[in-house]
Amino acid sequence: MWTGSYCQTAVRIFWSFDNTLQDLYNNFNGVGSNGPTYNSPGYNGAGACLWLNQTLRQSVSITSPFLNITNASFTFEVWLYPNTLYNGNPYTDNDILGQCQQKAQDQCLHIIIRSQNAYFAFYSDDLKGNQVFSAQQWYHVAYIYDYSIQTQFVYVNGYLDNSHNSSGPYQGISGALTIGTTSIQVPNNFFDGCLDSIAYVSRAKNASEVLNDATLVAYLSFDSSTLLDSGPLLINGTGTNYSYTSSGRVNAGVKLSGNSSYIQITGLTRIGTNSWPYTVAVWINPTKITGGTIMHLSSRIDGAQPNAWCLPIMGLTSIGQIAINSWNNTNVPITGPIVQLNSWIHVAATYSSSNGERLYVNGSQYGSSSSAYSFAAGGVPMTVTLGSSLLGVGACNTGTIQMNQYNGLLDEFRVYARELTAAEISALANP
Repeated sequence: MWTGSYCQTAVRIFWSFDNTLQDLYNNFNGVGSNGPTYNSPGYNGAGACLWLNQTLRQSVSITSPFLNITNASFTFEVWLYPNTLYNGNPYTDNDILGQCQQKAQDQCLHIIIRSQNAYFAFYSDDLKGNQVFSAQQWYHVAYIYDYSIQTQFVYVNGYLDNSHNSSGPYQGISGALTIGTTSIQVPNNFFDGCLDSIAYVSRAKNASEVLNDATLVAYLSFDSSTLLDSGPLLINGTGTNYSYTSSGRVNAGVKLSGNSSYIQITGLTRIGTNSWPYTVAVWINPTKITGGTIMHLSSRIDGAQPNAWCLPIMGLTSIGQIAINSWNNTNVPITGPIVQLNSWIHVAATYSSSNGERLYVNGSQYGSSSSAYSFAAGGVPMTVTLGSSLLGVGACNTGTIQMNQYNGLLDEFRVYARELTAAEISALANP
């Protein structure tokens, strides 16, 4: 049996790798081997990620406590950026995480990439995914075991990649937890690249939860007088000249007024990727309707400078219509109804290369979508500014949006790295 200091059945573990190997809950803290380093930014564009060099055989180990996942359900999720991928030999792996008592059936957990596919195995109970991974791209991968139905699942970027029933359960009762290597195919198994935000929970997450983890970029509820992100990436907001109000649409909200009153979130990696689908949604309650930037997207936190990418993606026209701006200059911006003063309105905009842009007001699609097109994004983690275009005024394509200060209340701001369905938008608009 396990000979370490003690065994623990953890409920939750989270390694942020923001220049630390510590578990957020200070239980499963790691120790580096052969000098692993950090690369900034990580996936969320604000912190760091764990950078591992396979030629140096770098890894992390957690020798105590022993993580007890025997005869149990569990979920491991990770953001990964493979710098290189072994792909010429099925027995040369790119390892993410493992725990091994011995190389015997169901006693050696290995969560890896093998031959450019996700691979989830207990030893002799193996699941191979279908998604072919490419080097130098970010992926969200979830490895899930449901003990109640003895089934393994692998999800890539929020969607089911493959499953395998009549599996396991895992029965290892000893062995260190390792990150970046496992006990399988040593030494041809070290990960090369960045690992970020590895999370564990002691249950099998469902498909909706995984999709949310992989695609909810940021969620600022504005409750409890904070700009804390309630999404999985913990991209907290910053701001200036704003105030909180108890009269939000859902609990508390924020008030913007006067000049240079705004809130920002930075590090939006997916939104800076060419043609990546997205959804932005927010409740607004304007105290002035003759123009105003509701959301401004830019490659710099100042809104625009020479050689910067910038666009006000949602705002008000000079006569008070809701408008969303086009990423593509050949498309006409979509305008909605004229808003009412001192009244809550839910506004959402979606984009995908197949559907173009769509505007939703109070949960219903307003007008027709733009034509299908692919946009050229900023190519770097982006910044969303709520309430102002900052230095983007006069420097960015405005469309029909009148780029000046938004005055009024905001609540429940969300960004997704996917196109939400009409039913999902309606649910946000009817909390």
